[in-house]
Amino acid sequence: MTLTARRLYRHLVFVFTLYALLLAVGSGGYIVIEGWPWTDSVYMTVITISTVGFGEIRPLSPIGRVFTGGLIVLGVSTTAYAISTLADVIVAGEFRSLIWRKRMQNRIDKMNGHFIVCGYGRVGEQVVHELLSNRVSLVVIEMLSMFGPDLENLGVIPIEGNATDDAALLRAGIERASGICCCLPNDSDNVYVALTARALNRELTIISRANSHESERKLLIAGVNHVINPYVTSGRRMARQLIHPNILEFMDVVMHRGEIDILIEDIGISERSSLRDQTIADTEVRRRLGANILAVRRPDGETFVNPGVEFALRAGDTIIALGTPDQLDKLATEAEDRRNGS
Repeated sequence: MTLTARRLYRHLVFVFTLYALLLAVGSGGYIVIEGWPWTDSVYMTVITISTVGFGEIRPLSPIGRVFTGGLIVLGVSTTAYAISTLADVIVAGEFRSLIWRKRMQNRIDKMNGHFIVCGYGRVGEQVVHELLSNRVSLVVIEMLSMFGPDLENLGVIPIEGNATDDAALLRAGIERASGICCCLPNDSDNVYVALTARALNRELTIISRANSHESERKLLIAGVNHVINPYVTSGRRMARQLIHPNILEFMDVVMHRGEIDILIEDIGISERSSLRDQTIADTEVRRRLGANILAVRRPDGETFVNPGVEFALRAGDTIIALGTPDQLDKLATEAEDRRNGS
């Protein structure tokens, strides 16, 4: 329930309570003052506080007329309060919502090289927390508005909408984004999002979940760079944990910012980089920066694991490096990786 809906609900309860109290006081007053039966008393109270203009159902005593006048004043006052309060809640709530959406959109319009997550379900939630641990700019597209406050508290900009809608992707700044993760539970929706995202940004990195092997091929055809089946991945992880527990624990250390601050990251070499057209020996990355180059991936997908010192780096290569955050940041600066502000 949104904040506006909660405020509206509270005020409706308060208003109905006032009317119920007036009905009880009015009915009791006619019973005590005039000695009327409860049916006549309730009816007289209703037509009095509603000011519909009907006449008295029975002759009133002088005290009864004074009581009726007071009941009319209270009824009119309560009705005026109810109308003004409900109007304020609705209008002010909508106005605040409009201002909030405008402020969020202004923040998105200033973002560049950010990441977009479509869907904040069980998979999307884990993706969001992992991305936040790496201190990246993040936008989440989610249909259910109830997740908005939680996402905003995490420092994420939420967009309420359907990720399969072009307008939602455009509001999320898809043209300026570095990557998008399709975490929707329906594979056909993920295919549609991937097709739209690829059409809007040809350089975008697209990751998508898939619930079946049949969907994986369709997602790749749609332009997805990497397809992940959470059921297959978790099964393989559990099996490897049984066989090689120490290796996986080490990988958890270097892939997550924990107590031991060592990471593995991929860093792209740009055309302007000082590392371009140099061998690994010439760059002296290990001696100068302290980082270790574990592998190099060419633009065509060919990967060289543990390259020798005579291996020449080229523009467009992606370095897989091991080091502390500071060491990797320095390497990214020399590589002029576009994701690191170059």
